[in-house]
Amino acid sequence: MTSPFSPDQLLRIESLGDNCELGFFLGNLGCKAGSVFRWASMKPDQLLAKLRADFAGMYEFDNLSPLRPAMVMDSRYGIGWHTELKSEPVGGSLAFRDDEETRRRIHLKEMRKIRYLVSKFIARSRLGGVLFVVKSNGGIDPATVDGIHEQLRRLSGDAEFALLEVRSTDEAPAVGTVGWVRPGLLRGFVPRFAPYERADDVDMPAWTSILAGALELFPCPQWSDRLASFDVPSAGAAIHLEFPKVRPDGTEAPLPEPPQAGKSALLNGGRWCRSVGDVFRLHGPDPDRISAVLRWAGLRISGSHHLSGSIRCPVADSLPVELTVRTWNERRTVVRSRRFTVAPGRPLDLELDIEPGPANPLVIEVMVNASRPVGSGERAVVDVSPLSLHPAVASVSPMVGAG
Repeated sequence: MTSPFSPDQLLRIESLGDNCELGFFLGNLGCKAGSVFRWASMKPDQLLAKLRADFAGMYEFDNLSPLRPAMVMDSRYGIGWHTELKSEPVGGSLAFRDDEETRRRIHLKEMRKIRYLVSKFIARSRLGGVLFVVKSNGGIDPATVDGIHEQLRRLSGDAEFALLEVRSTDEAPAVGTVGWVRPGLLRGFVPRFAPYERADDVDMPAWTSILAGALELFPCPQWSDRLASFDVPSAGAAIHLEFPKVRPDGTEAPLPEPPQAGKSALLNGGRWCRSVGDVFRLHGPDPDRISAVLRWAGLRISGSHHLSGSIRCPVADSLPVELTVRTWNERRTVVRSRRFTVAPGRPLDLELDIEPGPANPLVIEVMVNASRPVGSGERAVVDVSPLSLHPAVASVSPMVGAG
């Protein structure tokens, strides 16, 4: 069918999930832009819970379980996500296909993508002119619609937006129509929704009619200019922490550092602690001895950041390792701290949310010890992957929009 939408106008439309029906509609018209909820399976009340929680705890590894062969369920919010964490039938139920180490590697990649898409969602809401679309095959409680509208208003600050609630109806005169319920809230009608098991069975004429009507009722003449200047704040802003350069005798070699990345150092390491390929290998001393420490000092960051990487025991005969990651400021006040127990065959994501506060610069330390005294011929070894600091999802406190 001939599209009445320009490519730029299609980018004004933001799906709020339920299933992939609106995503398939946009795809049929050639719009392939990624958005956080375009391919998400969730009910409107689950969306509302996520917005109220400022996206906290979303898509954490331990909360994911198989939903379909190519989907996972996030138990924190009851939301289904398309994923590369594949599963297959085992004994009458679905089980993940890959081992934990592989799944954690996939999860880390997907988590970073989701964080980017959330940052994009927030930045778009503050652009002004976005049409958010919410639907549910079984209908939506009016209080939930009101709650979603209120949370979007909070998210967007002073930027104008419209929320379109789509309903199904068997009243022929209403099909394809759309109108204002009140300022900021539109309602449109289609004769049917795509079944959940066939989300690509979209009634293209009806959806085209209500979306074209909604964009006409909620015009944004400046949209093309706003789109041209649009930027996602977290894109390309990661700080990568360099490992210290260690000589074969265990002493450090000087390393020029980017000022933002701080100065890296190995403390109490000895000659067995060193870079091995892309990772840094640490050997943990007895629990009652001073820890082996990777330290980055002089870090200057603005706003909340998320420290991420991975940790694993690289040898099968390693003792379990107790690893603590912490940050402290120039007043030597610990800002955040988290402890991990790493054992062979049980790799972990190393993650820590950091709020720098007014006291910059910061120090980040990764400290390791064996979980018990190391006997003759024993070792406690952990590999630390390259670590990065990513700007956290932007705060959802009100702020002035883009126009």
